[in-house]
Amino acid sequence: MLAGDNVNANGPLETTVQDLSFSGGGHILVRPTTLTTEPNKKHPVAIWGPGGGTPPRDYLQLLTRMASHGFVLVGIRESTGDAVLMSAAIDWLEAQDADQNSPMYGRLILDRVGVFGHSMGGLSSEAAAQTDKRVSTALLNNSGSFEHNALVNLKIPVGIIYGETGQEAPNAEGDFNNAGNKGPVWLGKMKGGGHGSGPWDGAGANVAWMRWHLGGENSRKDAFLKDGGDYNNTGVWQTQSKNWNEWKNWNE
Repeated sequence: MLAGDNVNANGPLETTVQDLSFSGGGHILVRPTTLTTEPNKKHPVAIWGPGGGTPPRDYLQLLTRMASHGFVLVGIRESTGDAVLMSAAIDWLEAQDADQNSPMYGRLILDRVGVFGHSMGGLSSEAAAQTDKRVSTALLNNSGSFEHNALVNLKIPVGIIYGETGQEAPNAEGDFNNAGNKGPVWLGKMKGGGHGSGPWDGAGANVAWMRWHLGGENSRKDAFLKDGGDYNNTGVWQTQSKNWNEWKNWNE
């Protein structure tokens, strides 16, 4: 269940932010205040990993925008580069979806979960994509693995946003350029952008990516892959992509 259309602004839904206590606490839930009760409609789910030493609430501008478009999100308290807390967040959401006393009972899409994050949160996203089969897409913001091999053997679609002057640039480019990558990858450099460019100036791209891959809005594919698309060598975006020819979205 998605709402609105303009990814560069908040959607029409009111949002709620709640502190969460699972796995030691410090996490947040960001969701539409009123969840859908329509038959056969559910909310897509994504897990956010903050940058190192940064609490998830520092990213509420992005997370509340996504929630206002219909997403249910958990921001984990910290990103350590592994998948432990992201997978625990999915576990928690599964429990809520199965709990008749939860406002989220039966209202979440959990067979295709997105992971995304900033800096160290991108590394946690890569780890979750590697180890958790519930993850169906990953989007890195100003991130990339130090060994440049985190995307090898992945079959799910992965996006990487990075800043032209950001310290993450060599790792983002190294992940994309690894010849062992077999899955579809999109790489978007923000001209003039620094290490914080993805979650803020690139917020619209984050929303569009998740609406495409989790919400099944296949018209958004052109924004990333078609000449003249919003995030394809247009404006501040200098982009590359590979391995998309044989890939199909879950609803195609």
